[in-house]
Parts: sequence; structure tokens; C-alpha cells
Amino acid sequence: MLFILSKTLGNFLVPPGLFVLLLFLSLFFFLLRKQKTGLILLSLTLFLIYLISTEPGKDLILSPLENAYPYPDLSKVRCQYAVVLGGGEIPHSPAENGKASVRPAVAKRLYEAFKLYRERELPILVSGGNVYGTEAESEAEAMARFLETTGVPTEKLIEERRSRNTLENGIYSYQILARRGIKEICLVTSAYHIPRSVMIFREVGFKVTPVPADYRVYRERYRWYSYLPKLDYLQDSMAGFREYVGILYFELLQKRKILKWRAREDSNLRPTD
Repeated sequence: MLFILSKTLGNFLVPPGLFVLLLFLSLFFFLLRKQKTGLILLSLTLFLIYLISTEPGKDLILSPLENAYPYPDLSKVRCQYAVVLGGGEIPHSPAENGKASVRPAVAKRLYEAFKLYRERELPILVSGGNVYGTEAESEAEAMARFLETTGVPTEKLIEERRSRNTLENGIYSYQILARRGIKEICLVTSAYHIPRSVMIFREVGFKVTPVPADYRVYRERYRWYSYLPKLDYLQDSMAGFREYVGILYFELLQKRKILKWRAREDSNLRPTD
């Protein structure tokens, strides 16, 4: 229940839910004949929609996240395992004969994991459950199948199928790997998602080397068309907004939960061969 509530309320703290809320408030004040307040809210909504739909606006949001950790030299990383985080699936995909397929952003994460395997022959844990409890496959199953098609042997893969968010990615991955004596990992996820993911995985007890994937900032000079609104820029900006809200949520609530979980876990954890 708490998970569903957090997902529902969280959608109204970031776009597009935030814009729906602002527009509703604008209409509410217009109906109360408070035109000035309604006009201010409406103008603010239009400005925000335009700003985050442009390349400079998108970069303003994503650059601090993507630049938090540099891309590492894969030949020199010190990891026992690569852990790849899920980010959505397409259930019952015709391309997978009715099984789930991974979304494009997740495919980019999995490609980085494949590069780690190719460079260092690192075993890989794929982490992702079935977020809304439908009958579709877990994300981890679709991710493992993707890696198998690239040539990663099945025996080099572990599937973590329970997690529904990044916090659970960290906790359930730790429960699987720490019992095998593994606490030093390469963490693979989208570059904008790396800062929050590293916070969580370090807090649960891993020594983390970040491996960013799925970069979305172009890193070139702006041109006239960079200031035109585009759906791609809007979607990338919304992903960044969600991360800032997620980081705040982690600092205010989730870190405390992890400390309590660690106290219980450390008293029960016994590494096995």
C-alpha cells in the first residue's frame, strides 16, 4: 500500500503530473475570480513546459546528474560482479514471441554490462522485478535473455526478480551477493540515475564503481533549433526531475530505512561459498 501511495503521489511532484496540478490550481483560482493568481500559475506552467522542452533546459537538469561520476576505464575497474538495474519492460512483445522485452534505455545499460563481460569476463546480476504485480515476466528475466543473445553464458548471470524500485534493487542485490562474499561491484545504470543509485548501493553495504550508460546530454554547442521545444527533450527533463525528487526522498526517508535494515541484516548475514 505504501509503495502504491508513494508512486501515486510522486507522479504529481514531477512533470507531467506537476503540470496537471498547476493547471488545475490555475483553473481553481480563475473560478474563484482570482484572475491574477490564476494567471501567474498559468504563466509559470507555460514557461516551465517550454524551458524543459528545449535542449538548454534539458541540459540544465541532466548535466549535474550525468557529470557526477566519470565514465571509467573498463580494463582497470576492480569489481567482483557487474550489477545492472532495470528500467522498465514491454510485456508480451511480439519480437520476443510473447515474452517481455527490455526498453531502449535498459538495452543501453545491458550493452555496458556486456562490455564489462567482454573486457573482464565479469559475472552479471540483473536486477528488476514486476513493478505492478501483473502476470508478465520480471524485468530481470527479459534482461537476462537480452544478455544471452549477446553471448554472455547463462552460468555468468544471476537474476534478481523481486525489486520494484532502486531501493529494493540495492537491498535484494545485497542479499544475493553478500551471502556469496561479494561486496565489490560495478553498478551499471543510466548516467542520470547513477548518483541516486550509488547512494543507495553504498548505503546498503556495497563498495561501488559506477559505470554510467545511456547518456542524454549531447555535449556540443547549441544551435538555433536547440531552443525549439521537442518531445525528446521533455522526456529527458522529466527523467531528471524524478531523480532530484528521488534523491530528496532518499535523504529524508529511505536512508533511515536502510540503517534499520542493515542492523537486522548484519546480525543474520553469513557468507557462503
